[in-house]
This record gives sequence, structure tokens and C-alpha cells, in this order.
Amino acid sequence: MYSDGPASRPPSDTREISTFSGRIKESKPIVGAAISIGSVLCAQIVARAGFDWVMIDMEHAPTSPREATYLTHAVIAASAGKCVPIIRAPSHGVEWIKWALDSGSGGIVIPMVTSAKETEDIIQRAIYPPLGQRSFGPFLAPYADTDDSSDVAKYITKRVKDLAIMPTIESVEGVEKAEEILSVKGVTGCFIGPFDLRQSLGLPGGDGEEPSFIGALEKVLEIGKRLGLHIGTVASTESAAKRKTEMGFSFLLSGQDPNFLAAGAKASWQQCDRGKRAAML
Repeated sequence: MYSDGPASRPPSDTREISTFSGRIKESKPIVGAAISIGSVLCAQIVARAGFDWVMIDMEHAPTSPREATYLTHAVIAASAGKCVPIIRAPSHGVEWIKWALDSGSGGIVIPMVTSAKETEDIIQRAIYPPLGQRSFGPFLAPYADTDDSSDVAKYITKRVKDLAIMPTIESVEGVEKAEEILSVKGVTGCFIGPFDLRQSLGLPGGDGEEPSFIGALEKVLEIGKRLGLHIGTVASTESAAKRKTEMGFSFLLSGQDPNFLAAGAKASWQQCDRGKRAAML
């Protein structure tokens, strides 16, 4: 006879999910992808593709806090905890940081950081006392875990210790203040936003080898290495990934789900079209 009592339940899955820092220790640099469509199915497909981490984008995509939470849980479930979801918040606001972390995500990326004061405010909003002042309420976080017995207590005592809190340096001012930004206690590292940084430098596009751009990257990398922090950026091609790896970046963002869908659709059409044309010769 079927019983849904405690004695009939299978043993709990207590595997630990990957953390951002943990993934970097296993393989450096780690490769990730951005999720901006907002589809749970797309998130699941990307999470199973082999990426070490994903960045759920709330800055340049109209992703709501509720959707970001669903996407976070979907990534963890689909990858069996191997792919770490990080949420890029749309601003420094306490509400965005609170919602992002209470989802159970592995950390946050905060855009357009230009000073130590801004970084200190981010830390206060992202980390529980005594270091910060994060408000208590991670009631959805246990569901971003492969352990079906996970609860708020586990989140507080174990997972919170490994949250990745990363400001984005993406302006001339941010580069100039990089030392003070990265020296703030509680910072895990930073993401260098190349498109905005290059605009700030008066340069086009998202990559290049101009001395001013390379010098900015190298400056932040040197500070990160000296402080023992993880520095990441975009690397959307094979050559870019090679160059950024050689430079010493700890994590790379390869592309985003709309581009993957477009490239896959075009490749499929081209393949079919070639077959059709061959038959018509």
C-alpha cells in the first residue's frame, strides 16, 4: 500500500550545490552565459549546456524579481547544482539587492560602481550583521538547492558564507577608483563591463586592443591579483576567450540566450537550405 508518511520517503539528496568561488577553484577561468529572455525553459537549456555559471540579467532585460527567482531555481534544478546562478541587479537599490539574494542566487553583480562609498553601501545591503545590515527573509532561498531537506537555517549557516558580491567597474572613474572599490571588506571581486568602459574611454564596440583599454583592464587585474579577488569580463569569441584567459581573468561571460537562439536557428536553416539546394541541382 502506498504511504506518504516519513518512513516511505526516499533518502534526502544532500549534495552540495556549486558556489561561485568553488567553481573558480575547480577550473579557472570559469565560463558563463547571460540569461535575458526570461524563459524558464531557456534558462534550463543554458544551464545544461555545460556553463559553470549564468548571469540572470535584470539590468538590460525587463526581468522582474519574481521571474529572476524562478530562473534561479530553474538553473539549479536543471544543472543539478553544477551551474551557479548570479543575478545582475538593475541598480544599487536595497530592494533589488534584497530580492536578488533572497531568491537563493549564488551572488549579485551590481552595475556602474564608481567609489568605495557606493561599494560599502552595497555590502551593507547584501551581507547580514555584523558586517552588513541585510534584512532577514530568505524564505525562497532553500528552493535554490538540490538538497530537498534544505531550509532557511542551512542557507544562513552554510550558503551565505559563499555569496559572491561583485561591483561592476565600467567607467574611467571606476577604473581610477578600482583600488578603493576592491579594498572594501566583503567584496568577492568585480565584473568589468567592456562596452560601457570603452564608451567612457571614447572607444567603439565591446573589445579591442587599444592601449587605453588594455591598460584599464590590466590595472584592475593587477589590483585583483594583489588583493586575492576574482575579476571577470566578457569574452564572446574564441580569440577573446584565449586573450582574456592569458591576461588572468577568473571568470568570463560568453554570450546570452537571444544570441544562442538566433545562431542555432540560423545554423539549422542554413543546413536545411543547403540540402534543398543540393537536391535541386
